[in-house]
Amino acid sequence: MLRRHAAFVMFARAVADVCMIACIWVAVYYLRFRTGWVDTSKGVPELSHHLLLMVPVVCICFMGCLYAGLYRPQRARRGWVQFVDIANASIFGGAFMLVFFYFVEDVPYSRKLVALFCVMLFAGLLVSHLASILVMRRLRRKGYNIRHYAVIGSGESAQQLVRDIEDTPWLGLKCAYFVDNEAEQPRRKVMGLEVRGPVERLPEMLAGGRIDEVYLAMTGVEAQRAYPVLEAAQAMGVTVRIVPDWGNLASTKGVTAVMIGSQVLFSAADAPLTETGMILKEVFDRVVAVLALVLLAVPMAVIAALVKVTSRGPVFYRQKRVGMDGKEFQILKFRTMRIDMPNAEEPQWTRGNDPRRTRLGAWLRKLSLDELPQFLNVAKGEMSLVGPRPEQPWFVGQFSEEYRRYMLRHKVKAGMTGWAQIHGLRGDTSLRKRLVYDLYYVRNWSFAFDLWILMRTPWSIVKGENAY
Repeated sequence: MLRRHAAFVMFARAVADVCMIACIWVAVYYLRFRTGWVDTSKGVPELSHHLLLMVPVVCICFMGCLYAGLYRPQRARRGWVQFVDIANASIFGGAFMLVFFYFVEDVPYSRKLVALFCVMLFAGLLVSHLASILVMRRLRRKGYNIRHYAVIGSGESAQQLVRDIEDTPWLGLKCAYFVDNEAEQPRRKVMGLEVRGPVERLPEMLAGGRIDEVYLAMTGVEAQRAYPVLEAAQAMGVTVRIVPDWGNLASTKGVTAVMIGSQVLFSAADAPLTETGMILKEVFDRVVAVLALVLLAVPMAVIAALVKVTSRGPVFYRQKRVGMDGKEFQILKFRTMRIDMPNAEEPQWTRGNDPRRTRLGAWLRKLSLDELPQFLNVAKGEMSLVGPRPEQPWFVGQFSEEYRRYMLRHKVKAGMTGWAQIHGLRGDTSLRKRLVYDLYYVRNWSFAFDLWILMRTPWSIVKGENAY
């Protein structure tokens, strides 16, 4: 039943997109030729001719949507992923239209109309899919389009799975009961849910048809014994999902699988960036860093002169930091500290009203201007514009012993700004909170996420929270 519901939802989404594309095609005609905002000296095509092209244009753009994967099941897909899919659909649609117009010689349209159409297509699809997502999430919160599941196992792993799912109610997943071999008491409950058993009786429990999915949250010998039962569940049309037992291993963005012959090898903490994403991030970082160094050359020269004039010592401050894959590099900053303070070289964080700061240094730190030379680190490929802030080797050694997942931060390049920094977690703030934000960034990395952090960075600088 739910598969039919999902198919109907995808069909409704497709119909809404087709209608949206048709409306945008009409709207772009009036914006391009009737408003007077764009030059029409080369002539205005007839509206009837424009409408005749609606059918091929809608088909072409719909092909772009299919090619971008907009109509795959969206229940558990992240918002950022769907945003990228819509952007890809708009790009593919525009590219297909350019090819179409190239071969149809009697079409009197320029690239300006196609560019305007692509921008409006992106906005229209974004509105259409956002409305669809909000409607579905609201319906699921009210109990409609719910997918029921049973969990094999009732231990901590099984309970954590249910808690995680309950924290995302918009997914429309509801636990019906646990299944466990230790369900001796007739009315035993865990988290308010009935515990049924033994596991061998699962096919009988599924016979009622209420359960859509079964999650295996057992490990070891018990899990092995459950596989024949899971095969029977699959034969009944129930989706089977397995919660892996990674032990003390931690996962980053997601599990990767490698096929070698007939074997499937899984990695729990591979690099979170894809090959394409890594290249895109690398090129973007270096281009922006070089442009920033050119545009900020004069202000940086003024700051350098002020540092030299106002206090004794070098203009720049160099310090060893730990970057991607645990490699050390020399981070570069404008010097903000006095060089005649005792214990100046000992590893320590700056604090509010730090007596080591110069008067100019306090101001530079407040506005984060002391970090401008790090564009050189980015241009050299030692850092990224966005990523977890790099720490000193001494701190990394200490933190990696105290926090088991700390080293996962080094699966990506260290950054000038980051998800933790724009939330005010910098300097002498909670390391645990910073680690939570850094790991969230590592797990959820995307190019759009980087752009979002960069756009929010100026406001976080203006706020100056914990900037000392």
